[in-house]
Amino acid sequence: MTEKIMIDSYEPDYDCECENCGQSPCVTAVKDGEVVHHTDMCGVCTFGTAKALDPDWWNGDDDE
Repeated sequence: MTEKIMIDSYEPDYDCECENCGQSPCVTAVKDGEVVHHTDMCGVCTFGTAKALDPDWWNGDDDE
């Protein structure tokens, strides 16, 4: 069985290019200041919406 981990935030990795479309930054999941998961995909490919182009949207910081 896979262990579920609650994360603190999604953070951008500007040194990574999306394995799906080649865009940057890629999404990383952070817990207690440590990366616990690296998606190898940009925000748009990870979350499936153009709004995710802006990393502020990933954590609900953007009002739109």
